[in-house]
Amino acid sequence: MLNRKFVFLGLFLIAGFLFLNNNSVMAADRYWTGAQSTSTMGGKDFWNLANWDTSVAPSANDNVWIFATSTLPLQATVIISTPVDLGTGKIYLGYNQKGNTLANSSAPLTLIIVEGASLTNRNLFEVGTSSTVLLTSGSLSVGTTTMKQYASTTISSVTGATSTVTIKGNWTFGGGATYTSPANSTTTITGTTQANTITSTSTTALTFGYLVFSGSGGGITNLQASTTVANRLSISAERTLDAEGAVITLSGSNSNSMTFPFEVTGTFTAATSTVTYTGTAATTVASTTYSKINWDGAATYSLNGATTVTNAGTVASGATLALGANTLTATDSTWTNSGTVSRTTGKIVLASASRFDDGTGTAKSAFAGDSRDHVGIQVTDTSLNYDAATAETQTATITAKSIISDAETVTLTETTVSSGIFRGSVIMGLSGSNVSAQLDYQGPGTLSYTFTDFQDSSDTGTGGAATFTGTAPGGGGGGGSETAATTVTTTTTTTTTATTTAAPTTPIVTTTPTAATEPTLESVSTKVALVVAKIAALPANPIASDLASIQAEIAAILTELQSIQAAQPTPQGVALGFNFVRPLALGLRHSDVTKLQEALKTDLLVYPEGLVTGYFGPATLKAVQKFQEKYGLAGPGVAGYGNVGPKTRTKLNELYGGK
Repeated sequence: MLNRKFVFLGLFLIAGFLFLNNNSVMAADRYWTGAQSTSTMGGKDFWNLANWDTSVAPSANDNVWIFATSTLPLQATVIISTPVDLGTGKIYLGYNQKGNTLANSSAPLTLIIVEGASLTNRNLFEVGTSSTVLLTSGSLSVGTTTMKQYASTTISSVTGATSTVTIKGNWTFGGGATYTSPANSTTTITGTTQANTITSTSTTALTFGYLVFSGSGGGITNLQASTTVANRLSISAERTLDAEGAVITLSGSNSNSMTFPFEVTGTFTAATSTVTYTGTAATTVASTTYSKINWDGAATYSLNGATTVTNAGTVASGATLALGANTLTATDSTWTNSGTVSRTTGKIVLASASRFDDGTGTAKSAFAGDSRDHVGIQVTDTSLNYDAATAETQTATITAKSIISDAETVTLTETTVSSGIFRGSVIMGLSGSNVSAQLDYQGPGTLSYTFTDFQDSSDTGTGGAATFTGTAPGGGGGGGSETAATTVTTTTTTTTTATTTAAPTTPIVTTTPTAATEPTLESVSTKVALVVAKIAALPANPIASDLASIQAEIAAILTELQSIQAAQPTPQGVALGFNFVRPLALGLRHSDVTKLQEALKTDLLVYPEGLVTGYFGPATLKAVQKFQEKYGLAGPGVAGYGNVGPKTRTKLNELYGGK
C-alpha cells in the first residue's frame, strides 16, 4: 500500500514538471511580418496568423516585436480590434530584429487600438523612434516595470474619444516624445507599495484629460515631466505624488462637472514644482502646500481651505484670488499681485519690512527738528496690495519723545498701484501743545513707530533707532496760562445794628477833585487781569447782570486801548539789544518768549494785550501771526504761520535787535 502511494506521488511530480516545461516552451518570441494584405480598417489585423513569422499569433507571456521595413511598407499600421492580454510578455514597437535597441530602430509603425479593444501586459512596453500608439476609445494597460517612449514617439487618443491608459510602472519619455489624452479620457498611474517615476527629456508637456494617481500601500509617484491637465488631477488616498521640479498646468474649472481641477485625498509633495491654474470660469483651489503657484486667466479662484506657498505666489492680470475666510500662508515667499485679491475674514500671512525714511524713500535715522524735517515711514508688504489697479493706503503711528511726547498717525500710500510699498511722513515742529499733523518736540530726543498689518494682526513693524535734534526750552515747565497769575481780593461790607458808643467826630476837610489821568498800558493791563479773574470766578450759570457788568468793563478797556493807540505813532522798532536766534512756537516757556513779548507789545496793533509772561500761549500766537501778516512774512495756510522761524526772526532782529 505504501509503495502504491509513492508511485502516485512520483506520477504527480512528473506531470507537474511536464506542465511547467510545456508552459516554458509556450512563452515564445513572436515577430510581426505583416504579410497579409491590408484590412478593411486600413491596417493589418493583429490576430491574423499570416502576419506573424511562424503563423502563430502571440499568446500570454510571449514577447512581441512589431515593426515595419522598407520591403514590407503595408505593415506600417497594426490594428487591435479585440482584447489582447500578453501577461508578463514584453512588447516592442519599432524593432526591426530581436535584440535591436529602440534608439537604433529604423522601422517605425502605428499601432491602433479601436473602441472596445484593449492591449494589456505586465512587463516592459517600449515604443521605438517615430512610432505611434493611437487609441480610438480603446484602452491600454502597461505593466509593472517600465513604459518607454523614445525620440519622436506618440501615444494619443483621437479627439472626442473616451479612452483609458493605465501605467503600473515607470514611464520614460525621450526627446520629442509626446503623450496626448483628450479631455474626456483618463490616464491612471497606479501601484502599491513600490515607487514609480515619470521622466521626460522632451520639451513638449504631457497632456491629459483626467490624470489619476492611485494605488494602495503608500506608494509614491515621482513626477519629473511638464504636465498639462485639461479637467482634473487627482491623488487618491494612500498615494503620494512627489512633484519634484515638474511644471503642472491645470486648465480645468468648476464648470467641468467636477468639484475642482486639483483633488488631493492622498499626499501632494510640492518640492520645487510650479502649479499654474488657468481656468476660464469659477475655480476652486485645492487646500495643500505649493512651492510655486500661479493664478492665470480671467477667472475667480477661491481657496478651499488653509493653503501654503513656500516659494512664490502670483496672481496674474485679470485674475481674482478669493481668500474668503481662509488663510494663505506665504511666509518667506515672493508674492506678486497684478490682479485682484478679495477677502471676508481671511488673510495672507507674509511678514512686512519697515523702516524710517525721509518721506521720499531714502532710508534715514537722524532728523533735525529745527529744520522742520519730515519723518517718514516705509512699509514693504506685497500681500497688502489687494487691487493692482488702485494705490492703496495703510496707517502707522510715529512717536517723538523729548521733554514732551507726541504721537501722530500717518497715512501710508502705495507708491504705485501694485508695488506693495507704502510711504508716508509727518513734519516736525517745536511746540508745547499738541499741534495736529505735526510731530511736536521740545529739545532733542528719539523717534519710534508702530505698524500693524490690517489683515494680519500678528504682522507688526516697530522701530526705535531714529533720533532727532531740536531746541530745548529754558526756564520752567511746559504748560501754563498766557495770563500771569493774579490775586483778586473782594471786600464785602457787612451792616451791623448793634448799639455802640459813638467815636469822636472828625472835622470834614473839603478837597479839590484830582483831574482824571490818561490811561496807560500798565493800567490797562491791570484792568485786563482783573476782568480775567472775574470771568474765572463766574459760576457755571452766571446771572445776566454779572455778564453785563463784565461786558461793560471790556468795552471800557477797548476804549482806553483805542485812546492809547491814537496818542502814539506806529513804532518803527525799539532797540532791545537782543537778537532772536532760535525757533519759538506755541506751548513754550522760555526767556526768549519773554523778549518776544516785550518786542511785540510795543506795537498795539500787533499785541494789544501787552502781557509779558514768558509763556507762548494763544495770545502770543495771535500776535506773531499779526506781525507776520503786517510785514508779509506768512499768512493763513502757509507753513510756519504763527511760529517764529528764520524769516520772522530776521524781521524781529531788524526792528528790535541791537541798534
